[in-house]
Amino acid sequence: MKLASKFHIVCAFAVFSIILSALFLGSQHFYYRRVGSAHQPIVDFQPTASFDRRLVVFGDTWSDNNAKEIHGGSVWTDRLCSSFSCHHENLAQTAKSLRGAYIGSIVDNEELSDTFLNMYKSPLADLKSQVNQWLATETKAVLQLDDEVVHDRRNRTIVVVSFGVWDLWNAIGKDYEVATKSIDHSVEIMMEQLDLLSQNWGPDDLKIILTLAPDVTFLPGFRPLGDQHVSQYKEAVKLVERWNTKLRGAAEQWGKGTIYLFDTEAFLIDLIRDRQLYAAGVEEANGLGKNQDPGWENVEDACVESSQQWVVTSEGKRCEDPEKYLFWDDMHLGPSAHRLMGAEVFHGIDEMWLR
Repeated sequence: MKLASKFHIVCAFAVFSIILSALFLGSQHFYYRRVGSAHQPIVDFQPTASFDRRLVVFGDTWSDNNAKEIHGGSVWTDRLCSSFSCHHENLAQTAKSLRGAYIGSIVDNEELSDTFLNMYKSPLADLKSQVNQWLATETKAVLQLDDEVVHDRRNRTIVVVSFGVWDLWNAIGKDYEVATKSIDHSVEIMMEQLDLLSQNWGPDDLKIILTLAPDVTFLPGFRPLGDQHVSQYKEAVKLVERWNTKLRGAAEQWGKGTIYLFDTEAFLIDLIRDRQLYAAGVEEANGLGKNQDPGWENVEDACVESSQQWVVTSEGKRCEDPEKYLFWDDMHLGPSAHRLMGAEVFHGIDEMWLR
């Protein structure tokens, strides 16, 4: 009996240790996500019957207007839409991990098929799923409309495709060759989805806002990893460069619609340099170094910092002036950065499509 009791105690302790280890892994900077179907439905989405202008968004947490709590306010797609009074149909996806952190969609969930921990309540819709869902509902919406109305509807629609942050985040730490193949595959899938949209658009003018990926090594969430592993920092920079080079090249060769390519990496670098040059007392001819809007106080740290108590509970600290912090949390831009990004994209498409 004594041996049996000891055996049961050892088994119970082993199981408890495994559970704690799994929860601990889930609380780290690398997130594990349940892989979902490419046709996972997006709840409660319906296209509008009529509009003057429309913005349709496929993306992740960086463009999800239903996740304002992770941006400290309106997301850049909201800011953009308000600039020309458009109807906003946003299919971008966000999920919450067990530790309370947020994560966004990637281009193709098949790239995550080797993950071994399912830490999320439900799978996120990837780009393929978002596009399929929107096309299915849009097809139903136009069934009773005549051809002229349908053509006008398409010509007054602008589509946003904005991915990369979480695709790159999941590539970090993998074998470099495996990571580069994953990136190449994701870019191919993105262009395939643009092809699919083009097929459904017919002869009408398909307008696409396509965003390049930011350098994820600038994110506050990357800093502890980069400090510990210099080699991973170097590889992460190379992966960002590969993603953007491949996507830019594919976009320039794509001729089935009009693409406005927004350089998110250059945009982010300019915001950081504006503050750094100002601190050094240097002002460039292009205006960087004035630090006037919004007058950055911090371009390195998160406004909201969490002191984690294992996995389930956390206590957060918030900066006094979120508008002057570039980052809201470890992985997302703050309200001023979203406002500026929305304004810059608007200026980029205004002459092309809105006048």
